[in-house]
Amino acid sequence: MNYTAEAEIIKQQQNNSMEISALQQLVREHYFKTDSERGIYHTALWFHEEVGELSSAIANNDKENAKEEFADVLMWLLTLANLMEVNLEESVKEYLANPRKFPSK
Repeated sequence: MNYTAEAEIIKQQQNNSMEISALQQLVREHYFKTDSERGIYHTALWFHEEVGELSSAIANNDKENAKEEFADVLMWLLTLANLMEVNLEESVKEYLANPRKFPSK
C-alpha cells in the first residue's frame, strides 16, 4: 500500500467512516496471501465460525462481545469477497438499486 492510500485510510478511520472499497482493499493488502494459500473452502469455514460466535453473543445479549464479532464477520466477509474477486461496494450499490430488495409499503 502506498503512503497516500494509508494516509487516506487513517483519515477515514479517524472520522469514524470508511468506504467499503477502502476497507476491502486494506483487507486484501494485509491478508490476501495467507487467505489465498488457505483457500476459499477453509476460509469459508472460518467465516462460518465467526457467524456462529456472533450468533452466540446475540443469543446471550452480550453487546460487548457482539461488537467484536460483528467486526470479525465483516472482515472475513471481505476476505471471501477478495478471494472470489467480488467488489462488495459495487455489489451493495447494485443491491440498493434493485427495488425488489426492499419491502413494499
